[in-house]
Amino acid sequence: MQHFSEFEPERIVLKCRWCGEILVLIGREEDWRSEGRSSFQCECGESLTILANRVPGEYNIEQLLRRLGAPNGR
Repeated sequence: MQHFSEFEPERIVLKCRWCGEILVLIGREEDWRSEGRSSFQCECGESLTILANRVPGEYNIEQLLRRLGAPNGR
């Protein structure tokens, strides 16, 4: 069985300080900035930025799924 980590692209994880929602951006920070994207909207309506809301550290897909409460990491 292959693990998700073998196919993982770069990602940025943002967390809303208001509601705790996690937003995962696929790609590099430079790519998002070059497209003119400096802020993103959380489902609660709060504005998220890479600078202010980035979750420190690296997460692979399985860790993110566990953190989000998906059963058995799936």
